[in-house]
This record gives sequence, structure tokens and C-alpha cells, in this order.
Amino acid sequence: MAATIEVPVSRPARPQHRRSAMLVAVGVAMVLAVTAALIVITVWRGLAPASVGYQTGTPVVLPHPAPGPFGS
Repeated sequence: MAATIEVPVSRPARPQHRRSAMLVAVGVAMVLAVTAALIVITVWRGLAPASVGYQTGTPVVLPHPAPGPFGS
């Protein structure tokens, strides 16, 4: 005669697909939030005035050395 052990079950097992769907949704939300933050920072920095010490777009003129003999 075999002895059996019955274990009481308090709640049914949850399906795992809900947990994975939730993790995917959280991941997508995080990617969208970071992307939006980067866009806002880029736009904000683009609209900010240039600093006074260094003006962007100023050409830098460098003297060219005298040409040497041919083939050197």
C-alpha cells in the first residue's frame, strides 16, 4: 500500500506570460523615457546661446608652410 501526501493549495498558480508581458512593457517605457529625455536635452542645448568666451563658427586661420622641393 502506497502512502500519499496531499499538499493544500492556497491559490492557483499564475501564468508566467503576464509577468513577461509586464517586463516588456516596463522595458519599452524606460526606452521611451530615456529617448524623450535625450531629445529634450538636445533641443534645450541647441536653443541655449553660445558662451561668450568661445564663439562657435569662428574660422581659424593657419599659415601654410612654404612648399618644398618636388617629391619630398
